[in-house]
Amino acid sequence: MTLLEIYWAFFKFGLLCFGGGYMLVPLLSAELVGTGPSDPLTPEAFANLVSIAQVTPGPIGINTATYVGFTQQGILGACLGTLGIVTPAVFLVILAVKLLKRYETSIPVQGFLAGMRPASFGLVLSAAVIFAELSVFRTAIPWGEFWKLLTGAGGTFGNFGVNWGCVIVTAATVPILMKTKFSFIRLLLISALFGALFCR
Repeated sequence: MTLLEIYWAFFKFGLLCFGGGYMLVPLLSAELVGTGPSDPLTPEAFANLVSIAQVTPGPIGINTATYVGFTQQGILGACLGTLGIVTPAVFLVILAVKLLKRYETSIPVQGFLAGMRPASFGLVLSAAVIFAELSVFRTAIPWGEFWKLLTGAGGTFGNFGVNWGCVIVTAATVPILMKTKFSFIRLLLISALFGALFCR
């Protein structure tokens, strides 16, 4: 990627990142992740980046922009990638604050916000599926084969399987985070240690 391509790619991501960093995960995965020589990130590198982003300062979008920019064009690429993803947010937040103050009781504005919520929920679910493919499952989920199985046409699942050590970590993490005030950073570090021992 050239410097201009880095800036423009992350400018688009920043422009579309409504609802927080996790909404950005499906977009990042679709645009940056692949196994070809021109793809900035492999699936494994993206999974590692997402994990590291949880225990380092800054949202996942900025961390990804900095990382991809650096791997493509060094320090200048990292700066331009980071600048690209934050530029839209600065102007959109200023514009949104001014408009909401003026039109916060407007029925069309309320409808616009209400319509964005289910779409944001869908993006979160999509991000959850991507995380599952990168951690809990050993390969990408073969949706086409599941559909064949449901329609009675059979289905071959090849190397698809479940990493049960990661399933245990996931099953333990959800209730701990929902029902206790246990530090999520400590939980991530404990999970990392467990993964090093049992999830390889």
